[in-house]
Amino acid sequence: MMRGLLASLTLALSVGSANAGLAQNGNEPEWAKQATQSDVVRIEQWRKSLEAGVKEAKRTGHGHEISKRAPLFAVSVGERDLALPDGRYHCSITKLGGKDGGGLPYIAYPKFRCMVTSVGKRLQFTKLTGSQMTSGWIYRTNRATGIYLGTSYYGYEDRAPKYGSDKKRDDAAIVERIGERRWRMIFPDPYYESVVDVMELTPIG
Repeated sequence: MMRGLLASLTLALSVGSANAGLAQNGNEPEWAKQATQSDVVRIEQWRKSLEAGVKEAKRTGHGHEISKRAPLFAVSVGERDLALPDGRYHCSITKLGGKDGGGLPYIAYPKFRCMVTSVGKRLQFTKLTGSQMTSGWIYRTNRATGIYLGTSYYGYEDRAPKYGSDKKRDDAAIVERIGERRWRMIFPDPYYESVVDVMELTPIG
């Protein structure tokens, strides 16, 4: 089952790059070696989650908010070099499409602060402020796309739990550049509240 999911995800992520998704020799990419099966499924369905979240937000009267922040919530933003530099970022989270039993169809939080740091071939990503943080790694899949795998933790906790140790804490996201100084992280099917979370990143300074 895992191999089939990875094969379909290869097509979904491919933008014509020989390095997209699975390597040409059939080996799993590094992110897939680290990901839980649940997160492979979530990543594979990110477009469906984003479409559903945007549709629900528009249906409940939030079309103007969606439009004025374009192309943040667009399913396709065109191919751009990911080129996510080291440094500190403003990171604003928007939750779309409240799940049954809780969550609003559209809620935009104020800007928090995040940090990106290069460590070898990966990027370490950490949300630094707010009541709930996330920390983990961004893996390149091709020139234009990255995949984030991390874990959520709360401000009163000393550190993030180990990825894969608690399904409710695991985070998975698609990372894309959407403008000259704008990036986004799309978290499909988060465990709580929403159909999809979208984090916008803009450099500080």
